[in-house]
Amino acid sequence: MKHKTFQFNSNTITANIRMCVYGSVLVSSMLSLMVQADDFSSSYQAYQQAVAANDSKQTLVYAQQAYDLGKVSFGENHIDTAKLLMNLANAQRDSGDKVSASQNYNKVLASYQAHYGDDSIEVLDPMLLAAESTTNDKKAQALFEDAIDVAKSLNDPLLLAEVYTAAFKHLYKTPEYNHTIKNYGLKAYDIYSQHLPEDAIIRVDATYLAASIQFAEKHYDTAERLFLEVIKQYQALDYSHPSELHAHAVLVELYEKQNNSQQATAHCIAIGKMKPWSDDQDQVPLFRHHPNYPKSYAKDRKSGWVDMVFTIDANGFVKSASVLDSKGGKRFEKESLEAIQKWRYAPKFVDGNPVEAEAKVRLDFTIADS
Repeated sequence: MKHKTFQFNSNTITANIRMCVYGSVLVSSMLSLMVQADDFSSSYQAYQQAVAANDSKQTLVYAQQAYDLGKVSFGENHIDTAKLLMNLANAQRDSGDKVSASQNYNKVLASYQAHYGDDSIEVLDPMLLAAESTTNDKKAQALFEDAIDVAKSLNDPLLLAEVYTAAFKHLYKTPEYNHTIKNYGLKAYDIYSQHLPEDAIIRVDATYLAASIQFAEKHYDTAERLFLEVIKQYQALDYSHPSELHAHAVLVELYEKQNNSQQATAHCIAIGKMKPWSDDQDQVPLFRHHPNYPKSYAKDRKSGWVDMVFTIDANGFVKSASVLDSKGGKRFEKESLEAIQKWRYAPKFVDGNPVEAEAKVRLDFTIADS
């Protein structure tokens, strides 16, 4: 019997081996992706549950997990990954880690700009959040200016007013505050006045903001008109709004500065009606007249204090003031008694009626070191 020789192609065998290996890797990769997708889905669901439960600690944990897993699943430059990073930045901000939040908002903004375009509506949220989270006031101003430009390009007046308001509320507290920033608040009010009914809460809030700006600028006639409009709208609510109370308080100060105590009285009483008094609660002055510092005492850099007791009548006026104790000299007592007579308070209310109440205060006289 002849011995049969089998011929074989080594290249074919090698190829078959490779295919087997490749198939194993493919199956393994698919299984890995399925596991990752399942892990991501679980983490993201846990994140949503933590947000719903208002659990900031767990929100941060699962936001980080969802972002880390999403970055693998979607890819680092995918827009869904940027959205997950936005969630993480929000969680970091809410947990107090403003540095990390700011860094991540900037990354999100860059991703959104690359994906949607520089002037798209989608970039506004990360742009505003980046502006509000940075500790660099100049950078914040630049970002807000960019956001205003984007809002203008979208031809949406109410959106523009919202951006103006956000810019003003953040920047007025910074050294960058100037005439332009002041006008952001006034422009927002103008837009809302043109496009919303007078009882729309957004417009009322904008009116309050504009009134405060006008008062700070000493445009008292305009401020008065706007604060009265605020009070009119908030009085329709079934609860006392803090801005209504503040509007009354500012009008007390405004009228007293104009020596119009009669009009101030109505607002003192209105505040008294709004405020839930307790027996041990100290009354806070709505308008203060600062005492004069005796010139001879100031020259000698003499300091001191005066404790006084007085009655606040049913209209919020001070009467029957007397000195309980003092330090520094009789001139401090004299100036203190003269000043306290011009203060205004909200009267206390008992069973729906204003009543007289006793109050005490200490006035300090000190000269700051130069």
